[in-house]
Amino acid sequence: MPKLSKKISLILRPLFGFRYGAVALKAVSILASLLPPYLIGLLVDDLNATGGEAALFYITLIIGILIAFFFLDWAQDFLWYKMLYIGTGMVRSYLFSNVLHKDYRFFRDHSIGDIENKVIHDAAYYAKAKLAMMPTLFLNVLYIGIILAFLTNMHMQKTFVVVGLCVAFYLIYSLINKSLRKTSTLEREGFSELLDTANETLMGINTIQLYGAEKFFDQYFEHSVEKYESFLIRLRKLQALAYSATESIMSIIPVIAVLIGIAFVATGYITVGTIVAFFLFLPRLSKPIKSLTDFNVDLQHARAVEGRLEELLSHNYDDNDNNLEKIDKITSLEFVDISYSYENDGNEVLTDVCFSLVPGDALAVVGPSGTGKTTFLRMLKRQISPTLGEILVNGKNLTEINTESYLGRIAVLTQEVFAFDASIRENIRFGKDIPDERIEALAKFCALGDINLDDNAKSLSGGERQRMGLARALACDYDILVLDEPTSELDLATEAEIVKNLKILQKTKGTILIVVTHSDYVLKNLCNKSLPLSKIYPHSHLPH
Repeated sequence: MPKLSKKISLILRPLFGFRYGAVALKAVSILASLLPPYLIGLLVDDLNATGGEAALFYITLIIGILIAFFFLDWAQDFLWYKMLYIGTGMVRSYLFSNVLHKDYRFFRDHSIGDIENKVIHDAAYYAKAKLAMMPTLFLNVLYIGIILAFLTNMHMQKTFVVVGLCVAFYLIYSLINKSLRKTSTLEREGFSELLDTANETLMGINTIQLYGAEKFFDQYFEHSVEKYESFLIRLRKLQALAYSATESIMSIIPVIAVLIGIAFVATGYITVGTIVAFFLFLPRLSKPIKSLTDFNVDLQHARAVEGRLEELLSHNYDDNDNNLEKIDKITSLEFVDISYSYENDGNEVLTDVCFSLVPGDALAVVGPSGTGKTTFLRMLKRQISPTLGEILVNGKNLTEINTESYLGRIAVLTQEVFAFDASIRENIRFGKDIPDERIEALAKFCALGDINLDDNAKSLSGGERQRMGLARALACDYDILVLDEPTSELDLATEAEIVKNLKILQKTKGTILIVVTHSDYVLKNLCNKSLPLSKIYPHSHLPH
């Protein structure tokens, strides 16, 4: 069983008892729905044979069963869909949680639209298949089995004809399955591309409008729509073929059955009531067969997306990571002869980087764009590993230290500050249990004292958002504070105020500060060490 299947089965296990109840109700509902045709056949024969002595009994019984069927069918339908909706939510939440723990390489290699499609749409298909596969198969086989049992009891020869036509239907449909699964995969991938194009365009709407490029991106999106439509049309064509095959077979069955019945009536081997019952039963036979057809389409979708969802479960770190040493404090950080080359082109981005830091040190990482500052930060955050050299934390190689415990001691202000749709207060808190008093003190510390913290963070300007991000980083319990261009959006006065506050904090808290900056003011007034990164001077070393 694939890893994904095991994981999802484990997640959905709490719903299995719910499922048994829904299946039991559905089974009773099926039996209740199939009794009236049989009783109507008996009623017709009674009218012919006795003039209707038992007619009132049969009519009362039929009405009672139909009323019971209504309530049974309503109850099982409600339970069934409630289970599917809850299960879909559980699977989506689980997969989304996995996505949130991916490192930057996953998001580099996968578009946001594709990830959204997997978590929202593909997960729904897969959850439905996991919850409904066996019950649907069981219930519809039971449905068909009960009908065939009634038909066999009434007339065996006619039943053989019905079974033969059903077998013919499945043989025809099996020829469609292979193409249906392949096309389902293409349709899912096309939908992901469409979502990605829409997200990408809307995220860049300001730039698009400033450049007057609306027409170009309109055509760009239209091309993605047309590409997706071609896959969707191909898929619908195969689905329509499957449904048409079902309709054709099920239309032929009652016609043949009635013709055979008429022939048997002429010879006296069958009663009129039996023909009536057959005629009422056969349309009901189409329901489970159509249901299996619909389910098969969904199952092909689920199998098509299983591989796409499987990759969401891969871990960022080695399985052995939990066995590594966990730390509760970082007392020193050292880069020893670190070099890094990208695998795709072999170009060396960092060369012989060396420095050592202890609490109280403030390191400025400087250099023009393209000299490896971002690569340096990714290496520091353990998103990538050095090609040569070693990173020492508390005197030990970083590869010997548990990743989660190491990252838990680092706070980061990113260059692009993420703000979600909530108050500034909640954006600073960022899911942590931090009292309002501390949030307000941090806001004041970061020159946000004049702003209402209950306003939506989406309304902040670039400089205000940057200061909010700094407050968020300072709210963490950290030993290393990493600031990526912390004052790039600030005016000179605000920059001076922030630097003054950070210098006081650094002196009192005694942590390690690493600042990526282009600002001479930050370099001169905040940092006591510097790491120049340059393509011209790749062997620049930091004095120890």
